[in-house]
Amino acid sequence: MQHLISYLKLLRFGNLLFIAFTQLAFHFYLVEPILENNGQVSSLDPMDTILLILSTVLIAAGGYVINDYFDVKIDTINKPDRLFIGKSVHRRNAILLHQIFSGTAIVMGIYLAWHSGNLKLMMIQPITIAFLWFYSTGYKKQPFTGNILISFLTGFVVIMTVLYETALFKPQSTDQFNAAYAIFIRTFYYFLFAFLLNMMREIVKDMEDVEGDEQHGCRTIPIIWGAQTAKHIILAIALLVFLLIIQVQQTPFIHGDYLTVIYLMQTLQLPLVIALWKLYTADSKKHYKQVSMLLKLVMLMGTLTIFYFYYLMSI
Repeated sequence: MQHLISYLKLLRFGNLLFIAFTQLAFHFYLVEPILENNGQVSSLDPMDTILLILSTVLIAAGGYVINDYFDVKIDTINKPDRLFIGKSVHRRNAILLHQIFSGTAIVMGIYLAWHSGNLKLMMIQPITIAFLWFYSTGYKKQPFTGNILISFLTGFVVIMTVLYETALFKPQSTDQFNAAYAIFIRTFYYFLFAFLLNMMREIVKDMEDVEGDEQHGCRTIPIIWGAQTAKHIILAIALLVFLLIIQVQQTPFIHGDYLTVIYLMQTLQLPLVIALWKLYTADSKKHYKQVSMLLKLVMLMGTLTIFYFYYLMSI
């Protein structure tokens, strides 16, 4: 039992569930309803959707494994209580897991590309896997490069769902154009929200892991420019997040839908303000971990807005 728990922790099982939940919610409660409202049908049947979600989860799981594989020495200092490879998980088994997960995801991607009628899509899985490999082996040790890459891949989780809706990219009617516009604009907002929030969280995690990172030659933002500069960068990114949320609030405010404005204020803006205040006063590993968890909560609340807007569409 303890062995199984070690593997689940290595794979970040909670994060994998969140990834699956995000894609599931985005497809069934945002993409499909908009298509149906415009007389369209999704290119992905339920089985295809499950395969797409599973391939994404497998890629993420493989990414977590390979990241920990190359971070054993650093994690000995930064996260000794979460060090599994070389202890409860053999290094050879970790590499084997990465190969199995990645290979299975690629096979699923080939099938989905063939079934959707666009073979170019089969490159999504191997390219994503390659990015995660390069991130783990070097990019994460560089300022901004690793943060931007992993944040992009986090936001890409929602984009993947839309890429397989091939009809959206060549609209043949007004209804198809309206559906494409509605889906693309919402996908952009959710992508940008996820990208910016994760960018903030990655910098906070770098601040949390300064001790081990510095000893092993990492050149992260807090190591190069210090904690105060890192905090200023996070605050600047947070300003962009606030502007993004205000942009979303603008339309319901103009139409007198103050409930939506208040909902977004309570679920996104208020927790973000609390996280920023915590960051402002943070000066220890424990404090930075709390800020990271608060930002993760904001990301979850952002995902849950999909259900709120689905409810608005259905009434």
